[in-house]
Amino acid sequence: MLRNYKTSKKNRINYIYYSADGSKTVIKPGEDGVTEAIIETLHQLDDEAYDINRSETRRHESIDDLNDKAEMIIDPNADVEDKVLSEIENEATKKIVQDILLELKPQQRDLINKLYLSDNPMTQAEYAKELGIEESSVSQKAWRARTKIKKIIERKNIF
Repeated sequence: MLRNYKTSKKNRINYIYYSADGSKTVIKPGEDGVTEAIIETLHQLDDEAYDINRSETRRHESIDDLNDKAEMIIDPNADVEDKVLSEIENEATKKIVQDILLELKPQQRDLINKLYLSDNPMTQAEYAKELGIEESSVSQKAWRARTKIKKIIERKNIF
């Protein structure tokens, strides 16, 4: 059982062992072959265990304190550079997409915007119903628009 304190030097005549169930056993020199050297060794082992536990406890307490302080210190907006770069990349990508869409026919541009770029994209069935045409026609128109976009990207050497 781990001790909460070290035994003082003047009280190291005997060794008191406390078992896990709380019972106490006193070990005295001269009984059952126990020497003063054995008693001293037992006290030294206790002291080492106490010191290790104490430094571990302090280390964990200081790490916990640092974690608590870090939560107060850390600025969630500290990574501004990455956010700015990401926003610039997003704006550049939007500009490229808009330039590509301008090369499409107005009907193709409308189809691409509604099926793929909208915040709430439509299904091909919904788009077909809106136009009053068959869903297979929408599928074919979408394929043609995507094919044209691929050709524009290749021609302009984008991405």
